[in-house]
Amino acid sequence: MANNNFNINKTLALMAILNVLLAMLVVFITIYVFAFNVQYTSLPELYLLPVISLLALSGAAVTLTLLRPMVAAHTSRLSQAEASLDDLNKLNNTMRSQRHDFMNHLQVVHSLIELGEHNEANAYIDKVYDQIEKVSSSLKTSIPAVNAILEAKRQAAERMGISVLVEINTSLSGVPIPDWELCKLFGNIIDNSLNALSEKASEDFRSLTIEIFEDIHSFKFKFSNNGPVIAQENWDKIFDTGFTTRVRGGEGGMGLAICKNIISKYNGKLWVISDEVETVFEGFVPR
Repeated sequence: MANNNFNINKTLALMAILNVLLAMLVVFITIYVFAFNVQYTSLPELYLLPVISLLALSGAAVTLTLLRPMVAAHTSRLSQAEASLDDLNKLNNTMRSQRHDFMNHLQVVHSLIELGEHNEANAYIDKVYDQIEKVSSSLKTSIPAVNAILEAKRQAAERMGISVLVEINTSLSGVPIPDWELCKLFGNIIDNSLNALSEKASEDFRSLTIEIFEDIHSFKFKFSNNGPVIAQENWDKIFDTGFTTRVRGGEGGMGLAICKNIISKYNGKLWVISDEVETVFEGFVPR
């Protein structure tokens, strides 16, 4: 992807340079003709030279001011698509692993029951069910990319020792936000929550709750964590580009600004409320 970005930027820069060189060449020809060939200046074609020069300069300006942002947006989509595909592959591997182990689990339970170890069988089933339920909780929407990123973030959180609860009560069918932007929205909010929770001592209980639901008016989401409190005077600033409340090192200040821009683009709202108990990022987008 990095090489593709470099090649696209290099092509755009070359186009702009060629346009500028063309404009300079036409200007030079125009000056030369009018300065040293006055007898031909009555020809109407000569007056097209300044127009051609202006068009060439305009082409360079368009290339730099319009195409670059368009390519940047397209590149962002490709990057998110790659990330989503990677998440889908990981989710697929998890599901295949569970399927592969299913018969083994049944054999263990069957053997424990035959031996009369009913309590052990019950405890074993609980453990297996808990693992299956964790994955299944992320598979309730009709958008595979969203399911994949939620599962990927859940697994990442648990590797950090963070307890995660996922509650999805909507298929997200008909949500106006495109899949790739929805993944950016949820992914950045979850990452922000995980970063906040990483500020707490590892021996402390750390939790993240993800809720996605809907009503007759809108699609809603709520991400709650028990990380450090965000001062009320920063509740609005936290969505500004470059602003961060992180104590430890690392880049920050971009993710929530991106989320705010996505939500605003689809006429939704995003806000945060924080106290000593929990910090909640909540928002909605109209149907």
